Amino acid sequence: MSKSIIQQIRDVAHREWKRMLSHPVYLLSSIIAMLFCYVFFLTLMSEGLPKQLPIGIVDSDNSSLSRALERNINASPQVEIIAKYASYTEARKDMQKGHIYAIVDIAPGFQADLLANRQPSIAYYVNDVYLVAGSLSYKDLTYISELMSGFILQQSLQAKGITSEENLMSILQPISIDTHQIGNPYTNYSVYLSNILLPGVLQLLIIMFTIYAIGVEMKQNTTREWLSTSNESILSALTGKIIPHTVLFTILGLMGLFLQYKVMKFPMNGNIVLMSLAMFLFVIAHQSIGIFIIGLFQRLRDSISLGVFYGLLSFTFSGLTFPIEAMPRGAQIFAWLFPIRYYFKIYVNEALNGANIRYSLIYFAVMLLFLLLPFLVYRRLRSTIVAHDRKEIKYNRFNEQFQ
Repeated sequence: MSKSIIQQIRDVAHREWKRMLSHPVYLLSSIIAMLFCYVFFLTLMSEGLPKQLPIGIVDSDNSSLSRALERNINASPQVEIIAKYASYTEARKDMQKGHIYAIVDIAPGFQADLLANRQPSIAYYVNDVYLVAGSLSYKDLTYISELMSGFILQQSLQAKGITSEENLMSILQPISIDTHQIGNPYTNYSVYLSNILLPGVLQLLIIMFTIYAIGVEMKQNTTREWLSTSNESILSALTGKIIPHTVLFTILGLMGLFLQYKVMKFPMNGNIVLMSLAMFLFVIAHQSIGIFIIGLFQRLRDSISLGVFYGLLSFTFSGLTFPIEAMPRGAQIFAWLFPIRYYFKIYVNEALNGANIRYSLIYFAVMLLFLLLPFLVYRRLRSTIVAHDRKEIKYNRFNEQFQ
């Protein structure tokens, strides 16, 4: 009596669960690895912004004003002067070794030039090899120097008889800037990075596990057992095989959302249910990509290599590291090929902007389109699995004849 499709899928899924539980590599490479990434990334940037970045100072003026500037720099939570150097050459050597991220070089005669209404100069040398540390150091040093020059100008104006605060502020700050950062009001780098870095790691695991789960059957010559469990149905065999992985990675993805929005209190101005739905579509879209890759290349080694390359390339085309709109038009087309791009757009609309669902429907629909990919290689993958199955049958018959 032939089994129903539901029973076939259930039997294959049960077999896959047993394989996963009997091979520690599944647990180590999925659950343990993803939990480690959650703990690592969420605790690494728990303060939001890097603080107390080490910098050096070369004070060739050694005046009361230059020492006041040094104290103001040290009072900033962003940077910390860890060393004073007699010359720029000494400071440059330390920066080349990676001991400091920036150098403040105060020229001789700094205070005298300032009091004589001449334009003194302060040189900042920033190591932009470390992008975040370099840009934050430069931003903080520039802000402190502007405050210092404003303070000196205020003292000068008061000495000339301008004592009214309203008159002083109209000269010191003619245009008042009121900044409101809507999506990330705390300028928290963890909010900015973790929401894509963690799904990015997850999608790498999803693609590799999907490719490995199918490819290892052909490599270990177990396709006969696999197909017999599904009553010779390729569709049931594939569906039942990926369902346990779908459940596993969906749980890991939802755990990440819980840690980010409930434990770490990341901004969630929209609907967490929609973000959970986006995560589920994110998982099955990348599983479809994994099936497409193994069906296209058929060999486990080549498929995993392409899967890793595709997964790493998706970080670039997610729009997180570099705006897609600023890329050459020819390169922008490749952004359509990565589900993480659409997940990122849903995250911006839902979590950051709290926009209406109609603005995200197109991105949900596009992620659903990735589910068509396995059908493009279905016949090719089916013939490959059947060919391996026939080879295995012939091999078993050959062994039986000589036993």
